[in-house]
Amino acid sequence: MVASKRTDVSAKVQRQVKPSNRLFFVNSKLYRYISANRGNNIVYLYNIPDQKEQTMLYSDFKKHRKRAYTVVDTARLLNRSGNQLRVYIKSGSTKPPMRILANGERSYTRKSYYSEDDVFEIRNYLSTIHKGRPRKDGKISNSILTEQELRAKMGDALILYTRTKDGEFIPVWAEQTY
Repeated sequence: MVASKRTDVSAKVQRQVKPSNRLFFVNSKLYRYISANRGNNIVYLYNIPDQKEQTMLYSDFKKHRKRAYTVVDTARLLNRSGNQLRVYIKSGSTKPPMRILANGERSYTRKSYYSEDDVFEIRNYLSTIHKGRPRKDGKISNSILTEQELRAKMGDALILYTRTKDGEFIPVWAEQTY
């Protein structure tokens, strides 16, 4: 019983969402990783929008690639449901994810992906939405993650949490990793 509580606490603190390990965005186009020859510094990629195989320098690929997140993972990163993301897309507030189709059509389906930059754009939009009754001073109140917390959830930064007497975890220290 004690061990199960311990795993629940660690799962609550470490909320990292894993991106796709085969799909990446490079210059806002979706690529599927095929293979790499590190000795020759070449990586073989499949360009999904243009439907052709391409090669690229492995060092440039590592420098310019952006991770790809499914719609479900993006919703988990932003602490929202998939239905809320669909509402934001239909209202035109956010752009739809990149679909795995010819010509890189953007649409809302299960096999659609957002890049890291798209996730941060959605986060910036959500930070402008007020939750609840309007405040008298006109300021915005919402429960969206900070950029640092979002980076930590993506696995780019470290945040140290401390546990209060109530059992709630609060961030007390953050570190930038490069």
